[in-house]
Amino acid sequence: MTEVVLAVGEPKIRQFQHKKPIAAIAELVWNGLDANATYVKVELERTLTGAVDRIIVSDNGEGISPSQAEESFREYGDTWKSRQTHTSGHQRILHGQNGEGRLYTLALGEQFAWNSVATVDGRNVRTRITGTRNRPTIWNIEDPTETGDSAGTVVTITVPQGKRHRALESSDAPDNLAARLAFYLKAYPGIKVEYDGVILNPENIIQDVVDLRLELPSEYISESPPIVTFVEWKTRTTDRKMLICNAQGIALAEYGEDWNDPVVSFTPYLRWRGFSDMSVEDIHMLPMTHAVLLHAAEQAIRKHASRRRVEISGQVVEQLKTEGLYPYDTTELSPTQVVERQTFDLVVTVARAALPPRGAPRQLSVNLIQAALERDPSDLHSILDRVLSLSPQERAHLGRLIDDTQLSSIISATNTIVDRLNFIGGLRKLLADPQLRRELREVDQLHPMIAKNLWLFGEEWTLARTEVGLTAVLREHLGRLGQDVALEGDLERVARSDGRSGRVDILLYRGIGDERQNERLIVELKRPTVKVGRQELDQVKSYARAIVEDPQYRGVKCKWKFVLATYEYKDSIKRDIRQRDKPPGLADDQEEYGVWVMHWGEILDAAERKLSFFRKQLEYEATDERVTRYLRESYQEFIPDALQQVPAGEENW
Repeated sequence: MTEVVLAVGEPKIRQFQHKKPIAAIAELVWNGLDANATYVKVELERTLTGAVDRIIVSDNGEGISPSQAEESFREYGDTWKSRQTHTSGHQRILHGQNGEGRLYTLALGEQFAWNSVATVDGRNVRTRITGTRNRPTIWNIEDPTETGDSAGTVVTITVPQGKRHRALESSDAPDNLAARLAFYLKAYPGIKVEYDGVILNPENIIQDVVDLRLELPSEYISESPPIVTFVEWKTRTTDRKMLICNAQGIALAEYGEDWNDPVVSFTPYLRWRGFSDMSVEDIHMLPMTHAVLLHAAEQAIRKHASRRRVEISGQVVEQLKTEGLYPYDTTELSPTQVVERQTFDLVVTVARAALPPRGAPRQLSVNLIQAALERDPSDLHSILDRVLSLSPQERAHLGRLIDDTQLSSIISATNTIVDRLNFIGGLRKLLADPQLRRELREVDQLHPMIAKNLWLFGEEWTLARTEVGLTAVLREHLGRLGQDVALEGDLERVARSDGRSGRVDILLYRGIGDERQNERLIVELKRPTVKVGRQELDQVKSYARAIVEDPQYRGVKCKWKFVLATYEYKDSIKRDIRQRDKPPGLADDQEEYGVWVMHWGEILDAAERKLSFFRKQLEYEATDERVTRYLRESYQEFIPDALQQVPAGEENW
């Protein structure tokens, strides 16, 4: 037996322990497909109580030879896949290139074993590799033995008692996995993937496929520009994040939050050949290196999803009118009836699949929904449960709709307020806890979170965009801010010898406006080790003046807001930022620009005060438990490791 040590640090490997179970299963399936397998089978072995205690992924591929085993489990990021674009024999496109797929087993269990048979010099040879979650860089490779068995690989993962993989056990798990493999399975129809007894067939669940063009700057324009392929499903799936894909649509990673739409079940695939050669770290840095592309993709998705909601709702309502079942006269409605009708339209659209198809039961269901809305919307809960066979997802959507409000726009506003209160509480927690503050990295953790929540600096910046043309001017004068300052678009260059992001001050910039008036926001995120004083204040004031007086912007009708955001500032500058008749923090007030210096406590207090009225109306408190759960669910990839560790009893595998 040979013990091999993976040539990379253990902290880097432990990131794979936090991957989602379905994503981990997908990577193991891809490993089989990259070995030219035509059949991959995923089995979930259960205990008498129904809990999964073993996961077995088997394939009929070419297997792992002894030399490949030693290379694959010793090297990180430099495997045979990195030197090829297609599988052996040039049969199919390769999915993986970075040698990371096997590490996804760390998200699934405690013990792992690969039993693989490969043909070497005309003989079939068996190789067995084992490892454990507790020692993620140590792998044992048993001496190869000759066998009469056919080529292929069986991966066995032992799940510890008490751990639940609910995402793997759910009824929509096969559809969620099919969504990740959809383009590959469509391109190679001879391949069969089986999950827990279900043969995956994307065609059975695809409703429609539309390619969305993106509004992008010239740097992305080519013969094969990035596109978003919007795949609408016949059934509702729970995994709805945007998938980052190569040009062929093979999923490489997830991005962002779930597209949790009550009407349209879809998965967006951001496809671009530029993603093909990126590592996990490269893709993790996309919010900084390709923010413009991600923003354009999200805008296109929102626009198309909104259009589809209107179309689907219109079709449902028109069908009810044709059947003579629509209960509203749309010509003369009071304001209350307008609200009621809009809610009715949304409810029947969300529940359209559960409505009886025809006859008296269909009419009764429609009448009961309308009567409940007219008399007491709280009755709708029991009516929907008694009359309609709703899926858990449909029931959850309608439950939130009924409980929170009657209008989808107000539902969205309420969710936004709650998310903001949770984010403020979460950021306070990160900055107040000494351990978390020490672990919090500016480049790839704090910056992405702030970039997604620019409302902290004013509501007007919520929909602001990164300005490509502004970058050159900001970079030209960057030296005025001192050493170790980087533009957010240059953060991929900021790294230490261990590969993790270094600690620098970060310049974040956005713009809004139209042909009449433009506004620009420049935020310098200071490191926690820097206590801002006279030198830093003079630097940012000098930088602001240099920018507005640059020939490119001199005389241009524009209002600039420069914010120096810091953990702490010195008493020596308090008089500069606490001037009579000036808002707190305003250090330089000019016609074209303003320079602000604020510590995070002041920034968060100001944002929280703006939400105080709504918080009282909602009777919502951002408790420590709520904000911690929110950070783990919404910003898992951006929070320190200490906060990612879920205490015993709270884990949800």
